[in-house]
Parts: sequence; C-alpha cells; structure tokens
Amino acid sequence: MNSKAVTVSVLSLLASPAAQADDMGVFELGHIEVTAEALPAAGSAEAVVDSDSLRLHNADTVAEGASLVPGVVLDEVGARNEQTLMVRGFDLRQVPVFMDGIPVYVPYDGYVDLGRFTTFDLAELRVAKGFSSVLYGANTLGGAVNLVSRRPSRTLEGEVGAGWVRGEEGGASGYETYFNAGTNQGRWYAQAGGSYLDRDAWALSDDFDSTAAEDGGKRENSYRTDRKLSLKLGFTPNSTDEYAIGVVDQHGKKGNPPYAGEDPGTSVRYWQWPYWDKRSFYFLSQTGLATGGYIKTRVYYDIFKNALYSYDDDTYTTQTRGYAFKSYYNDYSYGASAEFGHPFGERNMLRLALHWKDDVHREHDEGEPRQRYEDRTFSVAAEDTHRFGDSTRLVAGVSYDQRQAVEAQDYDGSAISDLPTDTTHAWNPQIGLFHTLAQAGELRLTVSRKTRFATIKDRYSYRFGRTIPNPDLKPERATHYEIGYAAGLGSRAHLDVALFQADVEDLMQFVRVGDIDNDGEIEEQMRNIGKVRNRGVEVSLLVYPVDSVEAGASYSYLDRKNRSDPDIALTDTPEHKFFVWLDWRFAPAWNLTASARHESERISTSDGLFGTGDFTVADLKVGFELRNALRLEAGTRNLFDENYAYDEGYPEAGREWFVNANYRF
Repeated sequence: MNSKAVTVSVLSLLASPAAQADDMGVFELGHIEVTAEALPAAGSAEAVVDSDSLRLHNADTVAEGASLVPGVVLDEVGARNEQTLMVRGFDLRQVPVFMDGIPVYVPYDGYVDLGRFTTFDLAELRVAKGFSSVLYGANTLGGAVNLVSRRPSRTLEGEVGAGWVRGEEGGASGYETYFNAGTNQGRWYAQAGGSYLDRDAWALSDDFDSTAAEDGGKRENSYRTDRKLSLKLGFTPNSTDEYAIGVVDQHGKKGNPPYAGEDPGTSVRYWQWPYWDKRSFYFLSQTGLATGGYIKTRVYYDIFKNALYSYDDDTYTTQTRGYAFKSYYNDYSYGASAEFGHPFGERNMLRLALHWKDDVHREHDEGEPRQRYEDRTFSVAAEDTHRFGDSTRLVAGVSYDQRQAVEAQDYDGSAISDLPTDTTHAWNPQIGLFHTLAQAGELRLTVSRKTRFATIKDRYSYRFGRTIPNPDLKPERATHYEIGYAAGLGSRAHLDVALFQADVEDLMQFVRVGDIDNDGEIEEQMRNIGKVRNRGVEVSLLVYPVDSVEAGASYSYLDRKNRSDPDIALTDTPEHKFFVWLDWRFAPAWNLTASARHESERISTSDGLFGTGDFTVADLKVGFELRNALRLEAGTRNLFDENYAYDEGYPEAGREWFVNANYRF
C-alpha cells in the first residue's frame, strides 16, 4: 500500500503530508507558521496539495490546483478572461494569495489572475479556509492561499517537462515546456525554474449554439502566451538560521473571448492584453535565538504592468468608436514584515508579527494624463499556542489592521482632481481548539473574526463608464465558526468532515442602480449590501482499497443567504460540488487516472436573472514511467465534450486531447 501521512490538522484532499516536507523539497521558510523544537505547531486547518498531486491532475495553474480542495471552486471572470477562486463563497479579494508568505495580489483591485500563475515550480499549495493565522496580515476575510516554492535537498536535482494539447477544431492547439533545477551544498543552495505556455486558441463543445459574436468551433480571441522565470539563492550557516533572496519574472499576453450570452445589459467587448507583466524581488530570513525562539523577516518589492486595448469589432484592428481605447497600468508594491516567536515553558509558544505594505496604482488611457492612487496598510498580530497534555492545543490570536488612503486622483476629461481619502481600521480576534485523535485524526473547533478593506478599484473606479464610484465603502467583516473531524477508517481510508458558517457584515457587491444607458450598459455601484450568511458542509474521503489503487471523493455544500436584501442575489458560487478520482497502477510501470467533477448552477448577475447551468466534466489519462525518471502520459480533458460555463456568456473548452513528458534527475 502506498500509504501517505496526513497533515496535523486536516486531511488534504490528495493527502499531501507536511511531515514529508524535506523529502518533497519544500521551502520551509515560505510557511507562515514556524515550528519550534520545544513545541510542535498547532493545527491551522490548512489543506495542502503537493506537487505530485498537481501533476497527477494536470493542474497547470494555481486556480486549477486550489480547486481540488473541498469548499474551493474555480471561477472565471469572463469579462476579463481571468481565473480566480471562490472559497466557501469568498472571492480572491477576500482570500488573498501569497508566495512564500509574501502577498502577490495586484494593488489596484486586490485580485490576481491565477491563470497567469503556473504550478510547475511549486512544492505545495496551501489553502486556509476561514480560520487562517493572524500572522498572514490584513485582508484575510475568507482565508488565505499560500504558494510554497521548492528548496533543493540534494547536490543536484531537477526536472524538465513538455506537453501538447489540441481541441477538436483546426488551430485550437497549444504546448507547454518547463524546468526546475537546484543544488544544495550544505551551507548554501540555489533553485531555478522556468515555464513557457503558448496557446493559439481553444475549441468549444459541439453542443454550443452559435451567437452573433461567437459562431462556435474555435473560440474567438482565445489565445494566450505566458512565460515565467524564478531564481532563489539561500544561505544556511547552521541548523536554525536561513537567509534567502529571490526574483520571479513573469510575462504574458492574452485575448479576451467575446461575450456569447443572453443578457441585454452586457455588451460584447473586443479586448486584448498585449502585455501582462509581473516582477517580484524578495528577501526572507529566519534567525534562531539562543533562548529557543526565532526572528523571521520578509522584505519585498513587486512591479506589475499591463495594457488593455479595446477595439471596434472582431477584426481587432481599428479603434475609432467611442468605447475603443488603450489603457495602461503601471503599479508597484513594497513592504516588509517581521515575526518573533518564543516558547514560554514547555507548553506555550507566543508569536508576534508586524506587517507594512504600500500599494501604488498608476493608470491612464492613451493621450490622457496619468492618475495616481496609493494605499498604505499596517498590521500587528499576536498568536499564542498552549498545549494541554499531549493531545490538546488551544490557539488564540488577534490582529489590528489599518488602511490609509494616501492619495486618489480623478480625471474628468479636462483636468486631474483629488478624490476623498480616509483611514480605516479593524480588530480581528480568533480562537481554535485542536484535539488529536488516534489513527492520525483530529477534532477542531474554531471561531474567528476577519476583515477586508475596500480596494482602490472598489472605491474609485468608473469601470469604463458603467460604474458609479463609492469612496465611502466600509470594510467587510465576517465571523467564522467551524467544527471539523478527521480520522482514519482502519488502515486504508481517511475521512475529513467540516461544518462551517460565516456571518458576513457589510459585504461588498455590485448593485444595478440605473437603466440601460445609451451605450447599452446598465449602471452599477459597489455597495455594502448588508448582512450575508454562508454556511455548509465539506466531506472528503481518501481510500486505498488495494495496494495498486488510490481513490478519493469529496462533496461540498454551500448555502448563501442575503439577510439584508433577498432581492439582491449572491453570485458566482454553486450550491453543490462533487469530485471523485481514481489512480490505478494496473502494471508495474503503468497507471490509469480518471476523475469527474460535478457542480450545480451558478447565478451570474445580482438581479438573479442570468446564470449558468449545472455540469459534469470528466478527465482520463494513461501514464507510463521508466525507472522512476522518465514519465510519459496521454489523455483527454472534458471526455464527454460537456458544454459548460462558470460565468454566463463565457463558455469553457470542449473535449481536448493531450500528451505530456517529464524527466526527473
């Protein structure tokens, strides 16, 4: 039996063990929680998906990888062709993304297009739902996603890989290549990685019915190109200290497939991004103290630039109409954090953290002056872990967060003017009880109070004339409750169950506030719509019925209710999500992997009039591995050519065929 360990607090959907971090090449400095030898770390209710599981399910992007976790669904913002996530009903503004503990979201809107973030250089992907450590910093209203990079453990190690994919339509094809290489020389190490993805287009399902802007077959304007390079150098003078510097360089471009739905309030946009570039520089350190504690620091500088071109029509050549434009963003963020941890006695560990982050957004349309916006965020946090005996741990934490709007500018077509600015603050307390059970099990009870500040875009953007700004947006606040139970069912199965509820106050969402204007658009405004309740259940089961078979199943139920105004629908989340998978090693070097995912319908507009239907998507592949080094595989995605969408009017790809190769050394 290929038995795998279970994380301290919660079963990962794919049973990726934190306990095997050294063997998996995990960059431990990238974890938010630190384990002192004097006191084991408490449970954090984080689900973990390791690199092997990402490859098993061909999860090439972060959104695809995180959506393997119960309670997490992939979402497509069709109007911008962006991959995002919904975690128990919370979107990426409310569940920020971190890379080795450093925030990577775009300053302007708090989102990040996870379709641009590949998983080839990751050691693991960690998802905290609701009860996330206060040491992450501000804006973790619904949890946090932490992408942990690789760290070499041998003198020389690495991999190279390539893949090719084709839809059932001429020209709907693409390929990918990637590499990772590292060396560990005892007192220092180096890790490098790179990937290149190119897609001419993808093809729609044969069941798609053509519209005025989309005739079916090859999806219009669906190309993409992304390349990424990363480098990390580390110094480890002794067993407790580590210092690392790194850089990540990303370059991309993409088209935006046009709207192909039925909502008269949504116009067809002919958009392209000629460049989508992000570059990050960072320094991370951990220094052990003679008294048994540690000091950990992070310093980073992040640059984000992109351009958005809007054209007259589907030729993507002319820009003469009033809604055509060339828009440019030039953003940057810089910040630092410091964390201090120290045991007090044999059963208590106290951690203190201080975060500071400055976000600058600069934008302009071609021929217009540049507008500048700046937000400054500050957070101080304390988290204490106390052990009662060998099996029970109590984790209590609190943070104070503050966001200062330093500058905001508006351009009315003739002159730049200053917009109102203010300072907002919030307190975030939480407490969790974790009790270890037999057979790698655990019972957890958590309560947490979380906050998210409105982003620059939330408060000030006109969104190309269809949105009315609202500088007076209040912070969103959520109180999370969770009861979780994990336990082994004999030696060949493991079960994890979670019951949760989140009571949200002042939730921000677009509300239609006007009739269709002369351009065919409906005016909207971001508002605090009041009180919302998210509650549900998540169940996941991992089984090894025989030595040659691993299988898993999960079910997520989410019930969202707008308590303040039931007439305003809550969007973008299915009520039900099922996921099942099986990996069968039917011969010594061969395996067959099959999976299926079912999601119920979603509402796409706040009036509840438009949405998507339910769907079931199945994947199948066969793989061959030679001497634990060379792996070849071939298969199909969307086996039954399902016609489905995450966002109304933006259908997903139909059946696709692929081949992949990977060599490890």
